[in-house]
Parts: sequence; structure tokens; C-alpha cells
Amino acid sequence: MIERLVTTLGALAAPPPPDLASPDGRRLAADCADAARLELDCPQQTLTLAQRARLRRLVDLLDGGDAPSDEVRRAAALACAALGVAPADHR
Repeated sequence: MIERLVTTLGALAAPPPPDLASPDGRRLAADCADAARLELDCPQQTLTLAQRARLRRLVDLLDGGDAPSDEVRRAAALACAALGVAPADHR
């Protein structure tokens, strides 16, 4: 799996929800969306239908640009669970 997807997905899934209105939050969201689209279009591994659906839902939220941060965090957490990626630990 693309390393950038693993790191950005884990960061988006970690509580508290990311501040997607900040420059860092927008950059994180854009990086994750780009990496997820790359994984969906040119998979490094075989993805199940459920894994693809979770990634697609997250990309749709990120591309919309106006999804609430907690909704993005939930979608990222579900994608992490589907892909076996651990959310980042921000403690």
C-alpha cells in the first residue's frame, strides 16, 4: 500500500478530528485524497469491494471540501479499519 496513504489516513482518523480549515488540515486532506485515488486507480494490492467503498467514501468527502471534520475523521477511521491501518497516536 502507498506509504503516503497509510500516514495521511492514520492522521485523519486519529482523534480529535483534524481542523480541515487550517492550511495544514487542507494539505493533509489533499495528500490523503491524492494517495487514495492513486490506490483506487492503480492498486498496489488487491482491494475488496468493502475496502474500495470505504476509500471512495473518504475521497468523496475530501473532494467535496466542505464536509465536517468529525465526519471526515469517522470515514477515515472506517477506511483504516477496512485496510488494517492504525490511526495515528497524537498523545
